[in-house]
Amino acid sequence: MLPGAMVKADRNHGAGMGSPGTVMGSKKLKAIAVRGTGRVPLATPTAFMDTVAAWEKVILASPQYSQYNLLHDAGIIRNYGTGLGDTYWVAFKNLTDPEAGRKFGQHLVEACARWRVTPQPSYNCQIRCAYDLEMTSGPFAGYRVSLCGGAANIDGAATVIGVDDPAAALVMAEYYDDMGLEASVFGGILGMVFEAYNRGWLTTADTDGLDLTWGNWQAAMALIEKAIRREGVGAKLATGLKEAAALLGEPSGLAADFRDITVHIKGDGIVMHDWRPFQGALFSLLVAGCGPAHFGHGSDHRPIAEAGYPVPTPGVADTFEETFAKVKTLPSSQFYKMWWDNLGICWFTCGGIPGTPALTAEALGHAVGWNDFSVADAVAVGERTVNALRLIYQKRGFTKRDECDYGQRYLEPAPAGPAQGKTIASWVPAMVDEYYRQMGWDVATGYVRPERLPHLKLEEFAA
Repeated sequence: MLPGAMVKADRNHGAGMGSPGTVMGSKKLKAIAVRGTGRVPLATPTAFMDTVAAWEKVILASPQYSQYNLLHDAGIIRNYGTGLGDTYWVAFKNLTDPEAGRKFGQHLVEACARWRVTPQPSYNCQIRCAYDLEMTSGPFAGYRVSLCGGAANIDGAATVIGVDDPAAALVMAEYYDDMGLEASVFGGILGMVFEAYNRGWLTTADTDGLDLTWGNWQAAMALIEKAIRREGVGAKLATGLKEAAALLGEPSGLAADFRDITVHIKGDGIVMHDWRPFQGALFSLLVAGCGPAHFGHGSDHRPIAEAGYPVPTPGVADTFEETFAKVKTLPSSQFYKMWWDNLGICWFTCGGIPGTPALTAEALGHAVGWNDFSVADAVAVGERTVNALRLIYQKRGFTKRDECDYGQRYLEPAPAGPAQGKTIASWVPAMVDEYYRQMGWDVATGYVRPERLPHLKLEEFAA
């Protein structure tokens, strides 16, 4: 099982962060098939549908900071340029060339405008971010890809290795899906390998004869095939982000250099974008409670008015005090995000959309008959979840030192864009301490204080 092995629901929808396919594979579980004809009973169906209608109305009003603006009706292929390229958010050439990422965003939008696009929504979803795209011109004319609606799949599969041709980038994203690999995870491995090759740290003698010049997507496919079969250099790549860096770098005495250019957090792949223009979100991935995933990003990204920040704060801070302030908004954003995750609903229907804390609490109450369920109760669910996940970390041997286990590339100053020449790296230890204080955890260990467990109704997990 490879790092980033994913599970798929259909051609357009899957999940791969945290390598769930590896978990299923370890249990020799190939698939889960579900069939049913029953209906889920609702406690107060009319009130429930009224709440759903009000919620949908808010989403379709296209609030300024919502994901709806970016993603509705396969919107990523229209908005990749302004939403990611112009904000220097594209993870291009293993995060070494944000300016080229900006240009790629423009080229992708221009190319997709010529091609045939069909939204492929999840059940009853009005955002409709996933899509099928048929290329109607160029070398890939007639080829169709079926993709999820975000952009991390494109960044992880293509831009991170320097693919600048829009058609080839989409083909690579489709290829990862077809292979059952989460691009943000395994793409981090290939980004490291391609950069090492282009720096001269690796040669064709190390890559089984493959030319890993930036942008060579055919060679990237060949590397993935080798990793799947554990053949040659692929056997090293299949070991994981940190492990592959060590295996590739040790023969030349460059293991530390390989580790530094590997984009990882705690040995796992990030949501593959260049997060440096959003320093609060950048930090949030370091302390996320389930690996470096969308766990609540604080005030930089998708604001939550009910948490006290109705508009985003500037992504790049110039002083320690400004950066430190970003930490204070992080716990509340995590509580709301984990509440929505507990409901099993998509973040795109909530993040940056006013009123969704109340609407989601009302929806649950009407569904199950909890007439007194409030937003405060919802936030408490999220808080319990964040703390429960930290308790799992503790039981699995987590130490505070692990909080700063990341590749140096992730935090080094960006060479272009709003984060050019700026980094929060030296402030991260103090930011971690402040996050622990905000959470009420032991600052020395990062553990949940035992006296907090009764408040959280988690006493059974003491010791």
